[in-house]
Amino acid sequence: MKGDSGSIGIGAMIVFIALILVAAVASTVIIKSVENLQQKGEDTSNDTRLSLSKKAILTSAYILGDSDCEAELFQHSGFGGWSATYPVGSYAGNDFLDPDNDGVNEAVSDDATTIKIDAGCEVILYDEDDFSGWSARLSGGDHSLASINANALPKNCGGGGCNDQISSLKVLGFEMQLHWTLAAGSDEVTAGEVSWTVTCVSEPFAGYDGDTIVSSNPYGSTLLDGTNTAGLDAKIVDSEIIEHGMYVKTDIALKICYPEEGEKMQLTIHIDGGATTYYTLSFRGLDVGTNVLFVS
Repeated sequence: MKGDSGSIGIGAMIVFIALILVAAVASTVIIKSVENLQQKGEDTSNDTRLSLSKKAILTSAYILGDSDCEAELFQHSGFGGWSATYPVGSYAGNDFLDPDNDGVNEAVSDDATTIKIDAGCEVILYDEDDFSGWSARLSGGDHSLASINANALPKNCGGGGCNDQISSLKVLGFEMQLHWTLAAGSDEVTAGEVSWTVTCVSEPFAGYDGDTIVSSNPYGSTLLDGTNTAGLDAKIVDSEIIEHGMYVKTDIALKICYPEEGEKMQLTIHIDGGATTYYTLSFRGLDVGTNVLFVS
């Protein structure tokens, strides 16, 4: 019996020690988990404070009108044969044939091969005279038939190439002016930290325009009175400090997102290391000076 009691005592002691070890390990795991959660909580809190401490508020978004750019369509390769010049706008039917409305047709349907596009513009070429069929979207520059074929949807206009198939087109280029300031309680920011993006869906393409407020076309940014942060008659540069209470105007050029009346687009203003704010631009009309900032 004594032997049995001794065995039971040793066994109980082993179990007891094992329980102590398990409890110690568990305590260590719990303490480590709590520390990790605390650190994550602190990181999240820091990120939130940082985000809230750098935040831009859009106060208005005004239409400035169409960009001053054009596209010239040519009959032949090498930019030869007849040519027709198209300012920003949409051209189908008689407008495609006679874009300057002088009563004389400068273009011929299903007869064009090359195109030149001013910088700052985008052009969408279409197969049919109602903006349907295959399409090709092109940016500024001189575009040969090979370029049109490569950018067409479907590529090569379905396999046979796009030569002599253009019957309508759109020249895209739109300018707006954003008025914005820093949110109450926001820390100062450098101008180079602030950027904007406009996203859109325009069949058959979806896309976006964006830039920093400093390099934004066509005129960059100034304070509302046309000066920089030092009070000089100059544009704001990357290193300038923007503080709460300063109201900034930023001119932006949309060369991909061209609005139609009744359309809505999404605008974001982002500050590096800070917040991203989101806005809806509602183009109820396209008259110059219209404020398209949607306020629910």
